[in-house]
Amino acid sequence: MPHDHDDMFEADNATRPGRGPVDHPTMLGSCARAATLGEARFRVPYPNSLSRTSRIFALDKSAAEAMYAVTEDPWDNAHFLTVCANSYVTPDTASDDISISHPNGVAASLDEELTGADIVVLLATDGSSEVAAEAIAQECFKRKITCAGIALKRGPSSETMEKVVNLMRKFTRVLVVAQDDDYIPAMLTALRA
Repeated sequence: MPHDHDDMFEADNATRPGRGPVDHPTMLGSCARAATLGEARFRVPYPNSLSRTSRIFALDKSAAEAMYAVTEDPWDNAHFLTVCANSYVTPDTASDDISISHPNGVAASLDEELTGADIVVLLATDGSSEVAAEAIAQECFKRKITCAGIALKRGPSSETMEKVVNLMRKFTRVLVVAQDDDYIPAMLTALRA
């Protein structure tokens, strides 16, 4: 099929047997049109989105250690929380009875933390906190809060990673399997935390 509309094929078309030079003007492509001064007036001169109110939950000890490494970075309105290791959560545990804390050890309330939140990110390295993940995800669902997950790989065992992925897949809209902890700040930045 001839490409008469592209500048780069104009000379080629003129040299083919039975074909003359292109007899209509070549048109700018959409990218070239977007770069014109006429289109520049439609550009928005400020960032296209606001930061979100984010809550990041580490569901186990290893995930908490990875999370603590990024808590000092400049985040707009993110709260970093840990599901306490001594917290005994059963399917009958009320969501506000889940023991969570800030990185400095101060206790927090799940209800208060989720009030006004735009996005929740769950971090996990093993499958030990399925009930806590489910309780947090159910609260997010009730409040219409997007729930994302990062499954952090630890060691060569693919069995453990599979367990974490299967655990979090049930509760999150977005699930990322990260090979290293450097992905945590990249993901939080992408989510506008």
